[in-house]
Amino acid sequence: MALQISILIPTYNRPGQLAEAIASVAAQDLGLIREVLIGDNSNAAMRQENSDVIARSPIASLITHVRHDPPQGNFENQWALAKLAGSDHVLFLHDDDTLAPDGLARLADAARNEEDERVKVWFGRNYVMDEKSRVDMATTKTWDALYGKDGPSEARPVWRWCLTQSLPPNSALLVRATYLKYMEGTRDGNVGDWGLWVRLANGGAWGRFVAEYIWSYRVQEASQTQSGRGMDIHLWYEIGTQLQVPPEAEAEKLLLVTPKAQVATMRYLRDGERRRALRCMASSHWTWRQRLSPRGLTTALFLLTPRPLWMWTLRYRA
Repeated sequence: MALQISILIPTYNRPGQLAEAIASVAAQDLGLIREVLIGDNSNAAMRQENSDVIARSPIASLITHVRHDPPQGNFENQWALAKLAGSDHVLFLHDDDTLAPDGLARLADAARNEEDERVKVWFGRNYVMDEKSRVDMATTKTWDALYGKDGPSEARPVWRWCLTQSLPPNSALLVRATYLKYMEGTRDGNVGDWGLWVRLANGGAWGRFVAEYIWSYRVQEASQTQSGRGMDIHLWYEIGTQLQVPPEAEAEKLLLVTPKAQVATMRYLRDGERRRALRCMASSHWTWRQRLSPRGLTTALFLLTPRPLWMWTLRYRA
């Protein structure tokens, strides 16, 4: 049977960028696409604009517009789409990102030719673009090196890809059954993609990197991790400590999670999780020099603040 893929696009109040995302899907090999499911968390006005965007698309017949009323959380939206998907393979595409020409075909070829049963996810490089869809190749190359994607195509255990943070937040091809098994975490916050990869790693899965540009990532201020609460770094840290690696890789894991510990402690405190903050500060991820630094002493002062006063303060935090 030919490989068929369900494209899953969660969206929220971005009809203009959604149109670009859909256009990038329309430019792929349509023989690979069984369906496009769009999970819409937008307000009523934007939802109508999204409907108009879909109606104008040349692939409108492939698209199912899933309107969430009331709106769901970002990851709950993704889970709902995955449960509705009819293909054995799924690919999430964020509404502000786009697939590169032939990107889907490159992932599909890798999956179709896969000989290692342990491999459950296929992913590649991504361009970095700005709000106006202009690609910055200098930044793209920097990110390739930073996230361990400047080498050749290869398969590795997912834990290894986690240590280099190579796995992307979207535009990876996944076995649907595997995604459904590992998608939900009890404490993922807004870092559910990281939670997914760590759970997948701990389940023994492997991932194959395809040394081609598969998609484009849009850097913009109006994103989940660039506004409001910002990234849930304390939950990222917490999930990272749960990553299971062999003894010879423990030092690399330490290098990954330790730099996040100080900020994670303050985020725990800000959210009223004093016990978790205390455990974090008492862990080996804080050095004594850090604990005795002005920043460390300030953190300790917050920890020693009586709970009623601290909770009163939390009520008026920004």
